[in-house]
Amino acid sequence: MKKIPQLDAVRGLAVLLVLMHNTDVYPALHLSLIANNGWMGVDLFFVLSGFLITGILLDAKTSEGYFKNFYARRCLRIWPLYYSALIFMFVLVPLLRPSEAHTIFEARSAPWWSYLLFIQNFLVPIPSSATGLLGVTWSLAVEEQFYLVWPLVVRFFSARQLRNIAITVICFSPVLRFYASVHGVNIYSNTLCRLDGLMFGALLALMIRSSSFVSSKLLTPAWLCLVIAGPLALLTDRFNARWIVFSLVALASVSFVYLALFSKQQWLQRILANRFLIYTGTISYGIYLLQKIPLDAAKSLHLDQHQFLALPITAAATYALAALSWNFLEKPALKLKRFFEAENDNPPLTTAELVSAA
Repeated sequence: MKKIPQLDAVRGLAVLLVLMHNTDVYPALHLSLIANNGWMGVDLFFVLSGFLITGILLDAKTSEGYFKNFYARRCLRIWPLYYSALIFMFVLVPLLRPSEAHTIFEARSAPWWSYLLFIQNFLVPIPSSATGLLGVTWSLAVEEQFYLVWPLVVRFFSARQLRNIAITVICFSPVLRFYASVHGVNIYSNTLCRLDGLMFGALLALMIRSSSFVSSKLLTPAWLCLVIAGPLALLTDRFNARWIVFSLVALASVSFVYLALFSKQQWLQRILANRFLIYTGTISYGIYLLQKIPLDAAKSLHLDQHQFLALPITAAATYALAALSWNFLEKPALKLKRFFEAENDNPPLTTAELVSAA
């Protein structure tokens, strides 16, 4: 799909939520409600990913080189920064800080080789608690596993069958999570337990490509889902019922994405047109993956004891690292995508074409 600025802003909001969740200085700023629930930004990422990836696959479904182009372009987007981060953690840190090497290879982050294969979310005991930036990579593993299978499904099933698959997964997911949680499975990072967000996004991509789609008909239901499911997710999470919380967050997230695309509310569109949010969304991958480096550095320098000083320093350092990654690593790699363009695909939807369905 062609670039849609509103979705960059949504991505920016998502990564800011995650950044607040992973930073320990916000209780002093009385933002604990947002920070404690900032993990929900990851579910918003999942919905966005399901929406955009499914759209890309649908638009290129009949093209030559369907699989080669998709997988090559995904590798160019994910791998350069990801494997650079792994080199930093497993090679540079032990060389530069030998005394801290054991913390990287200790049991809570083991086995180290699982990160190379994107299977750490299954093999590491509690992936989100792994050392340093390794703790956020579980969600990348979920998405890479999704990318491995979903192109095959999209290629060989009709739009109607894909809708049925998505709806079935969405409905069955809370049942699976409840069963898994009762049996002691870590449902937070298990791919099979986090598919409904991706499928909500996929269902939205299928829906807007339907010949009968009229966006204005669903604006009121989308607002209702957002204002009901969002607060209900926050309330339910207080009772540690994550098996249903994930479904509520995914529903609220897909509603928000829908409204970002089609709502004509001026106040919402002004927010989504904010340049800071759009830029944050543009470099969000670097922010998400590298955020722990400034935070851990601040702790080692004992800056975390001065919370109001640590906040601007760690935030600025995170953005600086992400900007450097975007300009000198990610963008050069993305330029290679031109060698993997689909030749016979359907033209991707533009923002104007999306809105014209109203």
